[in-house]
Amino acid sequence: MALTTGTGGAAGAGSAGTTGAAGTGAAGTSGSAGTTGTAGATGSAGTTGAAGTTGTAGTTGTAGTTGTAGTTGTAGATGAAGSGSCPTGTEGCACYGNNSCNSGLSCLSHLCVSTTGTAGTTGTAGTTGTAGTTGTAGTTGTAGTTGTAGTTGTAGTTGTAGTTGTAGTTGTAGAGGAPTTILTFSDGYVARASNTWGVQGSIYTFTDGAGSTTSPDCTTGMPCYSTLSGTKFCTHGVGATVGLNASGTAYDYATYWGAALAMDLNESDSATRGPYVASQHGVVGFSFNLTNNLPASKVRFSFEVWNGSALVPYCVDALNPGQNVVHFSNATQNCYQTGGTALTTTVADGLEALQWQVPTSPNGTTSYDYCIDSLTPLTQ
Repeated sequence: MALTTGTGGAAGAGSAGTTGAAGTGAAGTSGSAGTTGTAGATGSAGTTGAAGTTGTAGTTGTAGTTGTAGTTGTAGATGAAGSGSCPTGTEGCACYGNNSCNSGLSCLSHLCVSTTGTAGTTGTAGTTGTAGTTGTAGTTGTAGTTGTAGTTGTAGTTGTAGTTGTAGTTGTAGAGGAPTTILTFSDGYVARASNTWGVQGSIYTFTDGAGSTTSPDCTTGMPCYSTLSGTKFCTHGVGATVGLNASGTAYDYATYWGAALAMDLNESDSATRGPYVASQHGVVGFSFNLTNNLPASKVRFSFEVWNGSALVPYCVDALNPGQNVVHFSNATQNCYQTGGTALTTTVADGLEALQWQVPTSPNGTTSYDYCIDSLTPLTQ
């Protein structure tokens, strides 16, 4: 990671500009509620219709009489059979060998039979029985009368509609409000997939190596924010007293610049840092909340921009407690002096890191203790 070095300079400096206060919109008034409509009257119920009378039952018809049976006719007398013995060729005996019989007989089934016996008399027919009389039909019962229909109930009246509430007034727009999407850390790291701005990088600390201290200390090579999750990160320590340069002619701010807290914006998966091209994501700055537990020490903020050969800090000299909204155009080179070059959106496409630092002093050590929360890219 590149170390930011402060620039040396004369002690005289112009006073720093104050950060503009965030605009707040006035809330619109709530619309008045509409009145409730009156309920319609309930319709009266219809009367029940009278039941019809029950019809009388028809009478049962009388049964017809049974007819008398006819008499049985007398049987005819049986005809007398022919007479004779059984010599061959005679009646009832075997036929001759040439299948013939005596005169008057016929050979049937090898037997001689007579076909001229006297017939019996025909019996008299029985008389026909008299038919029974037909029974009389029963009378048809009278039908019951139809019941009268009940009357129809009257319909209820329709309730009156409630009045429409008046609309609330629209609140006035706040000036320069910040988006609500906040960068969130997991194990000290913001993953590109976790936000819509394409930001990916870790949070870390480093010092001048000239007596300044910081906690947690990331210069030892050990993970220092590996357990950080959420949106808030903090640091504390002591900035060394600024000493003289080797010739003893000026204070050496380049050597005794203190300690810093920083975050990379475009780390590869192998942790190599590169420029974050802000214009590709519509980003024009960043907002964050500052909690300064030691207000006597001011906190300086800078955009660390790669110019092709080195990192150049564009800074805001003194942050306010609470929310700070910093656009690229608010930051300048050597912000602790007047007339510094302002950061443009074109140059800002070389942005690699954000950095917070407590300036050191030749008058003694500088203790610091602060937290940054709700870091959010700005799109307007």
